[in-house]
Amino acid sequence: MIQDFSRRRFLFASLLFFIVVQLSYSQSFKDMFISKDDGAVDMSEFLNSNTGFLPVPIIITEPAVGFGGGLALAYFHKGETFENEGPKGLSPTVSFAAGAYTSNGTWFLGGGHQGSYLNDRIRYLGVLAYVSANLTFYGGGYENLNEEYNFNMKGFLIMQEFLYRINKDIPLFMGLNYLFFNNQIGFKTGIDIPELEELEFDTNTAGMNAVIMYDARDNSLTPNKGIKTVLEVGAYNEALGGDNNYGNLDSRTYFYSPVSEKVFSGYRFQVASKWGDVPFYELPFISLRGIPALRYQNNNVYTVETEWRWNFLKRWSMVGFVGAGEALKDYGDMFEDVKVAGGTGFRYFLAKQYGLHAGVDIARGPEIWAWNITIGSNWAR
Repeated sequence: MIQDFSRRRFLFASLLFFIVVQLSYSQSFKDMFISKDDGAVDMSEFLNSNTGFLPVPIIITEPAVGFGGGLALAYFHKGETFENEGPKGLSPTVSFAAGAYTSNGTWFLGGGHQGSYLNDRIRYLGVLAYVSANLTFYGGGYENLNEEYNFNMKGFLIMQEFLYRINKDIPLFMGLNYLFFNNQIGFKTGIDIPELEELEFDTNTAGMNAVIMYDARDNSLTPNKGIKTVLEVGAYNEALGGDNNYGNLDSRTYFYSPVSEKVFSGYRFQVASKWGDVPFYELPFISLRGIPALRYQNNNVYTVETEWRWNFLKRWSMVGFVGAGEALKDYGDMFEDVKVAGGTGFRYFLAKQYGLHAGVDIARGPEIWAWNITIGSNWAR
């Protein structure tokens, strides 16, 4: 959840805020936001500057929590990650503090750091946040539940991930991540009796995963070619600080291939499984544009998706995407209840030195229309 408010949203929204500030300093604005190569708006020099902490608006469009926004203070560290002639394919190193609020009362405050060190020999991600999310549980994973249940989950979340590159010439990483969520759940029962109208209980979620990642993309923000594949296998249990004992497997692969000089294609395949005493809010769910978070849940979920981008005019591109997924109690039930979502959108080549495209997507799922602000690749994880 916290990673949805990551550097990609910071990069895109910061342009809107700082154009207003810089208009009163026309020469500074031109040097900072106008490319010397083609005279177009470009954020590369702004991101390369020693500006310090940047106030950055956050824009939220997730259907599960409603529209909303907030503010982040983000600092993009200068260092070995990028060179002036173009991206080296590594993630920018960024520290941030952020807060946001949405139309259904969901809010969060937090901060973190993501970085690449020692010529990308080490990658680190750390997040500390307080989250209060108002969501809907649709009964997925429980055969006797077929209604919608509104609930709130709130508490402190800590996430730490450390990855090490095994060989400096091969982009293969191995490491561990750890998640802890001190969670208080409040259910709206719909029963018109004061003492039964809302049920509350406390539960801790804590788990550790072994991670293997191969990342041979040409750029981590908006890849044009290459492959990234990640396998996480681990356990959530009482020994790590949680209240439930269950296993976890998450495998995701993204493949990017240029079709021509102007057309680029991408493909995504993900499988997620959890078994044992899994809390309802931890069940995997289908994650596609056009489908709200948690809408389709079960112990096992697979998702396939493809996205195509056509650079039709200078820095402007059109995208089209379609995907399918299924939430299953058992993989033996495959292809009985497949959900499909797809749509279209546009991209602008926002920061040439960083290889970053940004834009807006409009998508249709089985039940609703949705729109998303997309920063870099929509497949951020």
